[in-house]
Amino acid sequence: MKEAQHSMPRKPSPLTAETFMLAQRDSSTPKPSMRASATRLVGLLIALVIPTAGLGCGGPKVVRGSQDPAIDDAAFGTGLDRRDLQKMLNENLEGLWNAPITARWRSEARPPVAVLGFRNETSEHIESALNALISDVETELINSGEVRVVSLENQQQLMGEIRRQHSEGFDKAQVANWGQQLGVRYIVTGKVFTTDERAANARRVQYYLFLQILDVETSEVLFQKSSTATKAIVS
Repeated sequence: MKEAQHSMPRKPSPLTAETFMLAQRDSSTPKPSMRASATRLVGLLIALVIPTAGLGCGGPKVVRGSQDPAIDDAAFGTGLDRRDLQKMLNENLEGLWNAPITARWRSEARPPVAVLGFRNETSEHIESALNALISDVETELINSGEVRVVSLENQQQLMGEIRRQHSEGFDKAQVANWGQQLGVRYIVTGKVFTTDERAANARRVQYYLFLQILDVETSEVLFQKSSTATKAIVS
């Protein structure tokens, strides 16, 4: 009888509220490795979200000069910018209209003129800005009504040769040859150069823009004026 009792299966313990809660806690508690992975994931998400939120609130934004006129006035460095070049060019052109060459042009009834451009004698890459000045000078001459402007844009091969030789060093002996090929009486040209001074934590850079007008037949300089622009870093 005793052997029969030992062979019978044991009944399961009754399920109480306490045992149910313990079972739920054991099943919902993550393993140590899962908990560490979850913590790292949350930290990564925070690191990605915070910088993005900062850009939307107080980060940099793109604006136009018409929205903030001070953009064009502020200096972003000691380099020569468009505003510096325009200032110097305007000063030189003002001097041109008060010079004797203007009266000579009037007496010749709008002689033909070509603008060769400005040679860059600085260490900066400002060729594109100097090329833009060619159009500025041409516009000023055309609107004055005193001369007829012959554009080099219509003579690409000659323009390339002139600019190549012009960049290597201005040779007045070439002026007559170029003038004959272009069919002009006068040539407008110029150059930009700079001086750079440093002392301790300060730096001053001075730029000079020369404007010249030459007689094609004689290579004589009939007008020349210079203007300056200064940039500085001070502590």
